[in-house]
Amino acid sequence: MKILPLVVLIAVLVSSGAAVATEQTVTLNVANATCELCGPIVKRSLSSVSGVLDVQISEAEGAVIAKVRFEDSRTDVPALITATTNAGYPSHILQ
Repeated sequence: MKILPLVVLIAVLVSSGAAVATEQTVTLNVANATCELCGPIVKRSLSSVSGVLDVQISEAEGAVIAKVRFEDSRTDVPALITATTNAGYPSHILQ
């Protein structure tokens, strides 16, 4: 009968809809990035956000495009935008 409490516990956990982290990807257009050091600064600012798994940077004319993969249970897009803005590079979601 020791297995019954374990089965009940598993059933409760599964039926409770416990939050499961999923990976999300967002592409940000980062403004004011006009020098060679801007891309690395943007990457570092995004990478320092808890929950960010990967940051890929590509440079465009007068901007940086940042593709960010993150765990949605640990961070969100507004936090990513805040990170770049606080580093001096305002950003928005690239449509």
